[in-house]
Amino acid sequence: MSEIKLPIIITKENCSRCHALIDWLDKNDVKYVEKDINDEDFVSQLLNDENFLGTFCDADGCIVNTPVVMYKGKYIFKELFGISGLREKEAEKLFGVS
Repeated sequence: MSEIKLPIIITKENCSRCHALIDWLDKNDVKYVEKDINDEDFVSQLLNDENFLGTFCDADGCIVNTPVVMYKGKYIFKELFGISGLREKEAEKLFGVS
């Protein structure tokens, strides 16, 4: 999955951080693909991605806190949010927004 050119935003229903990120992306005209973490076909793809498994899974299972950004072969999740919400400077750097 790492060869995808657009960022994939992994979200779930009733996720305020997910909505904040999607709103910011839309406001800044950043193109992306949104995927729901509850989509069984998508989860099946993730479970075949060694990078995903190494980032989110251990012997006890997988834990994914949304939103997660899949972009340029990496998973970005902690870097974009702090106590006060979306770290806009980090988002600007990641998505090339000036």
